[in-house]
Amino acid sequence: MKIAIPIVNIDIMKNNIASSLSVVGSICIYDTETDVANHMRTLDLAPNMGELLPALAFEGVRVIVSQQVHPMALKVLVNSGFKVFRASGVDVDKNIQMYKAGELMKFDMGGAMEFADACGGACDACDVECKDTK
Repeated sequence: MKIAIPIVNIDIMKNNIASSLSVVGSICIYDTETDVANHMRTLDLAPNMGELLPALAFEGVRVIVSQQVHPMALKVLVNSGFKVFRASGVDVDKNIQMYKAGELMKFDMGGAMEFADACGGACDACDVECKDTK
């Protein structure tokens, strides 16, 4: 199985986890069976976010490890068959070992709501029609 971890930069900070997946960022794809990590610019994998998930799936990625994920992104990732885990700190190698040991927590909607800035996080669930709950 392969896991994808957004990284800050493949040239100078490839062992530092970026805050979230970005088409203009970089990514580490780690194969748990061969113990091989492949670092690349996300644009080399897909030209836009809409094509990134199919490209990751084509590469055999089934797990995403990220510091942050927005609620709608979590919903899209999970509905696309990915498991999403919350990174512990910013060290890529440490998070890979923690994932392999079963020590990373899965992102749930409550955790993702911490990063719901589009609507201010006013809702307790994410929907395309966020209603004022005050």
